[in-house]
Amino acid sequence: MGMTKTKILREPWDVDRRLLELGLTRVGLLKARDSAFGAAADATPIHCANAAGTFSYHVGVYTLRDCYLGKTWTMARPSGVEVIKNDEAKVMVGFSNVHLACDDADEPKPRSEKGAGAERVELQANLFDDLPRYTPTPEGGAWAMYYLMVDQGGRAELSRPIVKDGTYVGFVERLYLSNGDDLGGRALSLDGDAADNFDPQVVRKAG
Repeated sequence: MGMTKTKILREPWDVDRRLLELGLTRVGLLKARDSAFGAAADATPIHCANAAGTFSYHVGVYTLRDCYLGKTWTMARPSGVEVIKNDEAKVMVGFSNVHLACDDADEPKPRSEKGAGAERVELQANLFDDLPRYTPTPEGGAWAMYYLMVDQGGRAELSRPIVKDGTYVGFVERLYLSNGDDLGGRALSLDGDAADNFDPQVVRKAG
């Protein structure tokens, strides 16, 4: 198995060109970022501890779908992971709150542990060898799973991680969308963030 250095696109024209290839736009992705960021701000001190992360996740996924569902993009839940998917491009996009985005010196980590479904949906089924900035070369023809990653400062990137043991252990590609300056320097606390997989327990009502 060959190893490929993580591809990082920073310049707006490079990012926009790659987004076009994926069937996405910066405007649509940042609209999802804005909505998720605003939803997290609705959490108050008397909400549950994970409210900000939960609100952000739900609204982020909703807005991705609201922006893109149509002829090319459809919604899906592979292994319980909420995504939009493009059958022609073989691309799926999910949403993830991360501790830091758009930083060359530090790769994003999810603010909550990724569920088993997120790992199963990584169709390459490759292992990461712990070499920094390198990740296994994806097999040709496989689906590509991207996440819109948003940190608590409003920085956002669209990136393709390798998920293993509940976290991101390498990246195939990172597209920098915003350093957060367009949000006016606001920052949020997303402590107690919610996971990307939910397993509700349904019980019969008594009586």
